[in-house]
Amino acid sequence: MAETLTTQGLAGALAAEFGGAVEAVLGSVLTVAPAPAPGGRGWGTPIVASGALSGTVTVYVDDAGVRAIARQMMGLEEDPEDSVAADMLKELWAQAASSTTLKDGFEGLVLAAGAPKAGALDAAVGAFAVRSGDAVLATLTVAGATTARAAAAPAAVADSAGGTDRGNLEALLDIDLPLTVRFARTELTLRALTMLGPGSMVDMGRSPDDPVQLLVGSQVIAEGEVVVVGGNYGVRITSLVSPADRLRAMEL
Repeated sequence: MAETLTTQGLAGALAAEFGGAVEAVLGSVLTVAPAPAPGGRGWGTPIVASGALSGTVTVYVDDAGVRAIARQMMGLEEDPEDSVAADMLKELWAQAASSTTLKDGFEGLVLAAGAPKAGALDAAVGAFAVRSGDAVLATLTVAGATTARAAAAPAAVADSAGGTDRGNLEALLDIDLPLTVRFARTELTLRALTMLGPGSMVDMGRSPDDPVQLLVGSQVIAEGEVVVVGGNYGVRITSLVSPADRLRAMEL
């Protein structure tokens, strides 16, 4: 299991990617570094982890930091309404969560950002300062816990004659699993995301001849090429992971 796949590792990655999302929107150079945990109140956004990690962490931004970021993003002289600040914050954390899952060491991780709410800070597992030069723009605090999912190989169940328990196996073989075909993945800045509209083109950075990936849960189990079967799209398998790895995907 990668060292980064811990609550502390996730906290650091989310903080760094949040700083990157804000930096991209404001167009100024920001730095994110560990700092003492602040007190008081902030805006907490739940981040639900599944796949390689399981659990929920809440990422807080101090209230003054939220207001400062919102004013700069929107070119305002006064603080925006709470609903506007909350919408902005959710978009930034959604971008940070998405970018985190693309980082090395976080393969197989799925993160979903919830709705921000103002409130008191919980006990922190990580605290960070977002700086613009020498000035602190915002402070981030991460609270909560996650559990790493060990990828243990499934064991065969033997009957009294030393063979596999066919009844249990047949029951497993009838389970329906969602199969996803992934054409490509890319990253967009929050600025680019807000500028999307009908007719916009998004460069996925792949050749039309590159293979697509087949996933069960968050696990890649095969690659293939897109074909047309009876007037419908299909995928012709060109490579597969081992049977043991395919069975591990059933655990997600």
